[in-house]
Amino acid sequence: MDGVLASVGRSFNLAIERTAAEFGVVLTQDEIAIEKQAGNANNDWILTQRMMAAKGVEKDLATVTQVFEEHYQGTPTRVGLCTTEVLIPSKGVLQEIIDRCGGKVAILTGRPRKDCLKFLQLHDLLPWFPHCVCMGDTKPKPSPEGVLLAAKLIGVEVTDCIMIGDTPDDVRAGKAAGARAYGVITPEEEAEHYLGIINETAGMRQSLLTAGADGVLRPGLGELLEVLPKRPVVITEVTLPAAPPASTSERATRTGKVERQTKETKIAVEVNLDGTGQANIHTGIGFLDHMLSQLAKHGRFDITLQCDGDLYIDDHHTAEDCALALGEAFDKALGAREGIRRFGSAHCPLDEALSRVIVDISSRPHAVVDLQFTREMIGTISCEMLQHALESFALTCRITLHVHNLHGTNNHHKAESAFKALGVALRDAVARDASAGVPSTKGVLA
Repeated sequence: MDGVLASVGRSFNLAIERTAAEFGVVLTQDEIAIEKQAGNANNDWILTQRMMAAKGVEKDLATVTQVFEEHYQGTPTRVGLCTTEVLIPSKGVLQEIIDRCGGKVAILTGRPRKDCLKFLQLHDLLPWFPHCVCMGDTKPKPSPEGVLLAAKLIGVEVTDCIMIGDTPDDVRAGKAAGARAYGVITPEEEAEHYLGIINETAGMRQSLLTAGADGVLRPGLGELLEVLPKRPVVITEVTLPAAPPASTSERATRTGKVERQTKETKIAVEVNLDGTGQANIHTGIGFLDHMLSQLAKHGRFDITLQCDGDLYIDDHHTAEDCALALGEAFDKALGAREGIRRFGSAHCPLDEALSRVIVDISSRPHAVVDLQFTREMIGTISCEMLQHALESFALTCRITLHVHNLHGTNNHHKAESAFKALGVALRDAVARDASAGVPSTKGVLA
């Protein structure tokens, strides 16, 4: 992803420099580039820690990571460097590449999943890349595990795959897996070549070739079209007798199943949109189980979710990953997003509390969540993670979601009324509507 789709010269590399500076270590961009050329540089947190240690300053990884993320993600008083990232290839070139690959493409990245999905969402690319292998899913590059998993996800023999990356570790991972591997030069290095600041033997190009790259592409991936054959266009006219419309009982049941395993959580989830509200949910967080059961009951969805998470650390990874997996299962169950109402809304009370939820199955992930919590915890889950769980669910479910608590004093009641309203609004939005076709004037909703 980075250096291929996302220009990170002013984000990750600058975050490394500024993080080191916080501990009194001066790292130049040239030093960072040289270190990345050498390989074993797939994780920028670890790379920052290692380069600081080489200059005599040793800090634990958790401390380095926290400072790095403050620079990259931003804080209430500091704009995050992630906002400087831009899409390198044009969308037209990307679409042509994906078409020539028959849609069988995947992203393999050292980013955490939330950062990968955030970039794809920002550039409206989530529907183009449904398969992402991220930090923690497999061993980091140059291990071939990530390439092998990506090939499995898209259903292609790895020997028929092409791995594209901007570092020697990317190339080594691809070659070790048995795929072809092409390096790509970043826009920053291309500019330095053009200005004569560095020559081709001094930059990343030579390092990529030394690592075994089958070729090195310029930024933007346009040269990849010379490697990928055009797909033949076959037009066949077939006239079939019209079939009577299927009754609701005859239509295929809409189900989705996801298994997600990282170093932090192991999750299995199944969803049936046409169920009866049955819930078999065990996240390890009692109140989260209670909330997801409300979603199932009042949405009439059958949900089975089992999670083994690192709750000895805190509730963050478990709550976030359960929501991401559940959203992905809903997304799979929705399928082509045709013949549904698309929009849904609900107001649900619980005693003094009243919450409003509005849903648009838009394929444009966005969430606005304001539950007006006044305490830090409900049971064993932090209130901030209840809000974040709703945001994470909207992201992978690929819906627009607005959740607001309108009245209330009891925080348990605020949360429960919100999850009940989410179930009711989703039930309305996913309801079958044979007259809707594709419920968008664009003619596509995927």
